[in-house]
Amino acid sequence: MEKGNEEPAKGKKYLEPTLHFIRKRLLIGEGDTAEKIIISELVKKDQALLSFADFEEYAEKGFEKSPVRSGSNTHFSDDENTLFADIIGYPRIDIMDPEEGDEPILLVSLIPLVRVSLDKMQATLILHPPIPDCFSTQSVPLPELLQEAGILYGIDQSSLNHAQKIIQEGYNDFLDLPIALGIPSGPGSDAYLRFELEIGPIAGRILDDDTIDFRERRIMIGVREGQLLATKIPAVSGTPGVNVLGQEIEPEGGKDIKVKVANDAVFSEESGEARATKDGILTVVKDSVIKVSSKHEVPGDVDFKTGHINSPNCVTIRGSVQPGFTVSTGGDLAIGKEVMSATISSEGNMVIKGGITGKKTTIKALGDIDINFIEHGKIDSGGTVVIRKQTYYSNVSAAGDIRCRPGTNVVGGSLVAGGQLSVANVGSENCEPALLAAGVDIERLNLLEELKQSIQQQQDDIIQWLQRYGGNSRSKKIRKMEAKVDETKMKRLKLNLIPGTGLLSRVGPSTEAPTVENDDQEVGTRALSIDKIHIDVSGTIFAGTEVRIGNRSLVLTKNVSNRRFKLKQNLKQIIAAPLKGKH
Repeated sequence: MEKGNEEPAKGKKYLEPTLHFIRKRLLIGEGDTAEKIIISELVKKDQALLSFADFEEYAEKGFEKSPVRSGSNTHFSDDENTLFADIIGYPRIDIMDPEEGDEPILLVSLIPLVRVSLDKMQATLILHPPIPDCFSTQSVPLPELLQEAGILYGIDQSSLNHAQKIIQEGYNDFLDLPIALGIPSGPGSDAYLRFELEIGPIAGRILDDDTIDFRERRIMIGVREGQLLATKIPAVSGTPGVNVLGQEIEPEGGKDIKVKVANDAVFSEESGEARATKDGILTVVKDSVIKVSSKHEVPGDVDFKTGHINSPNCVTIRGSVQPGFTVSTGGDLAIGKEVMSATISSEGNMVIKGGITGKKTTIKALGDIDINFIEHGKIDSGGTVVIRKQTYYSNVSAAGDIRCRPGTNVVGGSLVAGGQLSVANVGSENCEPALLAAGVDIERLNLLEELKQSIQQQQDDIIQWLQRYGGNSRSKKIRKMEAKVDETKMKRLKLNLIPGTGLLSRVGPSTEAPTVENDDQEVGTRALSIDKIHIDVSGTIFAGTEVRIGNRSLVLTKNVSNRRFKLKQNLKQIIAAPLKGKH
């Protein structure tokens, strides 16, 4: 391209950029398949790729810069007069179609000399045919080029020798050569409580054969004074790994837990033993909180005869909870029949064998919640939620997983899990679309909705102000109001829905997830491994359903069946793969 070339387009004059690298058309391949292809020379990191030299001088004459866009691995200088290479690689130029009547756009990107996998555990050497008398892999020893490309560890000597031989002998084709491998971390094991008595299955757990355990949750377990309840098994640290960039990879596992006891239970840090100090009922919350308390039994319904139930102990209600009543327990709660327009809360786990109905019904527990069905209600669990038949226009959230038994129907409403989510059938032809979310913090999701509503309200306020007082849309008042809209929009864009991560930041794969610094969190809590989170649909999910995983969402445009929704490797898009095995 020649500097200062004037191209008429709508009367505009354009200054073309000056390229700072060589491009040549070379014959590639052999025989009948040989053809001439444009090849770019290899460029170094921070090298100028193109520039608009003396643009100020041309601007005074009415020239504009010819449209150039920065592609992958390139960046413009602050004055946007020079485009630089971010890495060592091969420049590539693409012509983008302009809007009608505009100048074609040059997209300049850089193909890396060394392609590093997303997990940074593999490196591949990318060889393009060298241009004679230009900088290339033949100009500088390959180990130096690899070092400049940031490959500092795991270079395979035999692969290096093979690549060097190809370079020395000369080549005229495009080659991809594996060159380095990182060493993965050795897994450790997390600390856990080994219970010394049979506490029964925890509904919703994943079994060794990858199926889900839907056996009924056992609660109301009696223990004796002095009985050994559980022993803490210490964590075993794994061995760190190293990726091809020389960065240490923290091993998975090796997390400690903070054992908490309450009421008539004690824990010894020295022996790692938890024991009962009195006869009572055992409550285990989220595998690390142990309580022993008395048992309170209601033989019939909770109604005007009993009044509200507020107990620090475990409670069994043989009947129903009638409309308008509240039940609050410090330990596990079992309800034998229905809950109707009532408020139920527990500092332990909860099993409700009847249906849950009524728009004013709220169910909340620090531990797991196991229900039959819910209609027009709300559930908030600090552990896992198990749904056995149906959820109808209800909002269900869990800090852990949400597991729906095979054949369960989800109609409208929302299911929001901090961990995994498994459902059967979702939606119908005529119902309002449901929201399915996994790897999402419910409080942050609510904040996201508040920010969306706030943006709408702020924009409406601007319109109302202009309609009431008139004036210019660029007035000082309007600029301040628009600045507030922009600030709220930025908060919404930065808001991170992934549990355990910074509120206004967006983290990548779990290998880079930070440790949470919060006294209220369990010891060693880490950011959720969002790349391992998925939503399983064992039945049919109808069009219109919104599927969300972490910070990404997708609205289905057609009905699909037997699918596993997960994030692509780049964590930027949700994909649906066939669901395999038993779930």
